[in-house]
Amino acid sequence: MYREESLTAKRARAIIIAAFPEFRGARMELLDEGWDFQVFEVDAGWLFRFPKREASVAKLNMERKLLSGLGEWVSLPVPSYEYFFESHESSIRPFAGYRKLPGTGGDTSKMVDRHRVAQQLGVFLTRLHTYPVDKAREASVPEARDLVAHWRDKSHEQMRRLNGLNVNLGLLRRYLENDTPVSFQGSPSLVHNDLWAEHILIDTCSGGVSGVIDWGDAVIGDPAIDFACLYTWYGKSWLENVLAHYRGKLDAEVISRSRYLATCVAIHCITLGRDLGRAQWVEAGYAALEYVLAT
Repeated sequence: MYREESLTAKRARAIIIAAFPEFRGARMELLDEGWDFQVFEVDAGWLFRFPKREASVAKLNMERKLLSGLGEWVSLPVPSYEYFFESHESSIRPFAGYRKLPGTGGDTSKMVDRHRVAQQLGVFLTRLHTYPVDKAREASVPEARDLVAHWRDKSHEQMRRLNGLNVNLGLLRRYLENDTPVSFQGSPSLVHNDLWAEHILIDTCSGGVSGVIDWGDAVIGDPAIDFACLYTWYGKSWLENVLAHYRGKLDAEVISRSRYLATCVAIHCITLGRDLGRAQWVEAGYAALEYVLAT
């Protein structure tokens, strides 16, 4: 129903103005583009997300519904959509916009106060992981029961494409094959599921977290996937600092699962970065592998 395509800034501008004439005369530019979405910045104060494929449309609808209730529950700012366009009589895919949150991505910020951020994220994830699962299901958040198995299988497929990088592939393969942790047996929680540093906004003055963005991959599943993404940022010791401020239930294998999942998502980050020409994703994935293999 919806073709896979990307928009030029000129085309996106015409679409936004046709749907919301109040933005006529506003300055617009492409801010970012990933696998699922293009993001256009409007007058330096609004972000409009355009899905690139049919599955991405479903993610956008889920994200809007989820964040409408989640914002009042969690301890850090999240996007609040104020604009949404959908027309069954038009070939234009649904798109939505929200006020831009302040700060820069943690992957590029030079101002990260690691201790403060660890404390903030520990509290934030406590709230996120205790969000009522029934409400998440009402927002059409999908279930992901066995993330360890999912990422293990994906990593085995993607390992073939890591040739040419300065990575000990033999060590990596042995770890993935021989050290697979037991899958999560606890009650599933709402998880962000893509909590890389670039999705954690850092205040340029305080060095603390000013917001958490990009919720299109949220699922109901193992909380360790969120800890895994934090593992990729500053490693095991920093994750343990985060967990010192976490008040949710933690099982005995959470660190080992987090490390294993961190390895898998790092491999995915490298391969996806190569596919999309995103050098910073490749670099982030490679840095993450250095953390997990050094443990």
